[in-house]
Amino acid sequence: MFQRSFLLFLIISSLACSQEKSQIRNFGSLNEVLDCQTLDGLKLKYGSENVIIDTSWVIGDDTLRGSIIFPNSKKQAFVYFHDANIVDVTIKGESADWKTNSGLYLGMTLSEVQAINAKNFTLSGFNWSHGGSVVSWEGGKLTGDSTLSHLAVFSNVLNEHPGISDEAYKLISGEVEFDVRHPDIQKLNPKLDLISIVVPEIPTKSEGKKIGSRIQQSQVPN
Repeated sequence: MFQRSFLLFLIISSLACSQEKSQIRNFGSLNEVLDCQTLDGLKLKYGSENVIIDTSWVIGDDTLRGSIIFPNSKKQAFVYFHDANIVDVTIKGESADWKTNSGLYLGMTLSEVQAINAKNFTLSGFNWSHGGSVVSWEGGKLTGDSTLSHLAVFSNVLNEHPGISDEAYKLISGEVEFDVRHPDIQKLNPKLDLISIVVPEIPTKSEGKKIGSRIQQSQVPN
């Protein structure tokens, strides 16, 4: 009797471990896509057969052009170039088999991202084309530097808002900005549905002079 019980315990434990392993997601590093640097680097690392070289896609109300790796799969990612160099890698949707080195992945809740940033941050209001976008990481760990920055959008699919009233949802919607500590945003606790890691564009010396000149010319005289 003891042997049968022990054998049954081993079988149940084995099944539980198998189920747990099957639930562990096999994330790839999104930063490694950025590290490919060029289209040739993408093809070398991921295989030419997994790269759509030249295409366009829509994000919000913007149409961008570049490459897509692993199209129509859980590893789909959008790659944008500037002067033939990769400057932006984006994933979007409810989930994807990618994770940033900072720990972000699609489907994370706002409260989980707060923990990673280790600081509160600022969001745009919901229910418009750029709704739920991070406006500023407010100096937290996700702020980035001159080599890399994070862009992120928190989805509110179909504008559903369980836990808060229609009126409360209207008050956190539109082209306005909110601290994520807002009580109704905390109750909503939306999930990430877009993540971009971006190489910030640093203007050349001549470009900087032109920008400075335009700013100076736009100033109101004393």
